[in-house]
Amino acid sequence: MKQTYFEPNNFQAKLDSQTVNLLDSALLDSLNANYIAPDSIIIFGYKPEWSQFRKGYDHIYDYQKKLLEPLPYDSLHTVLKNVEVVFPGKKVSRTNPDWLVGVIVLAFFLFATVRLIFHKYLSQLAQATINYSVFTRLFRERYFNLLHASFRLDLVFALIMSLYGYQFINTFKINFGITKSFYVYLICVAMVIGYFTAKKVIYYLIGALTENKQEVQEYLFSINVYNRVLGLFLLPVTAIIAFVPLYQPETLLFTGLGIVIIFYLLSLIRGAQIFLKKHFSIFYLILYLCTLEFLPLLLIYNFLLS
Repeated sequence: MKQTYFEPNNFQAKLDSQTVNLLDSALLDSLNANYIAPDSIIIFGYKPEWSQFRKGYDHIYDYQKKLLEPLPYDSLHTVLKNVEVVFPGKKVSRTNPDWLVGVIVLAFFLFATVRLIFHKYLSQLAQATINYSVFTRLFRERYFNLLHASFRLDLVFALIMSLYGYQFINTFKINFGITKSFYVYLICVAMVIGYFTAKKVIYYLIGALTENKQEVQEYLFSINVYNRVLGLFLLPVTAIIAFVPLYQPETLLFTGLGIVIIFYLLSLIRGAQIFLKKHFSIFYLILYLCTLEFLPLLLIYNFLLS
């Protein structure tokens, strides 16, 4: 080991003359040698990397006299003047606000109660997305109780769909001019609830004007069915994006977007199936789809881009 690294003024001279690099091996040796307290123990290992110093023990060198300098403080509280010690750490890719944990926990709790108490309804709901006869049976037996599984799943959908929208906005840096993340999430909640509420009101009005109330009610119920199942599919997606340390969550976000598109197309196919079975005019069906389905989505897309 070079003796120049252990000269008492070597480290201070480096500190006064230039920027100190704490990763420099020579400097580390100097730190170990010149800034060690009297109560410390000098440890030499069989391998150099186990030792306090960069090289092995030299029995000729007098470590006690040449290396140790008495300091007026304990080695457990050592302060180096003008030196900021920065330890290497793992880079945090994303940080999650506290409220996000509460939203996901609440959604999982609601799903757990449905799974525990209404497991039969949950199975029927999944079958209704692909089986029209099961869907019609659910439509005849539909409930409006606030404690029923349908309301809980509607709440899960509103919470999770809004959370997915927030994660999408946050990842792609879409600016609403709002700094607080919770307010952005509340905007997403308002957009989800407002969109589907306005959609239902307009469909009810058109159904009343065209004397197709039954068909409109059945179609709106099918939208609720697909939304409830969609919320359960998005629940693990949003949880993984929130808690798993992904450096590129875009892939998972687009996977969630693909799930949303698939369920949206399935709901449109079910709606066409409902109206065509009732001998509904194809012209009115295309008009409904263009006016009440595609046009609002284009407006939302343009709003997000702007």
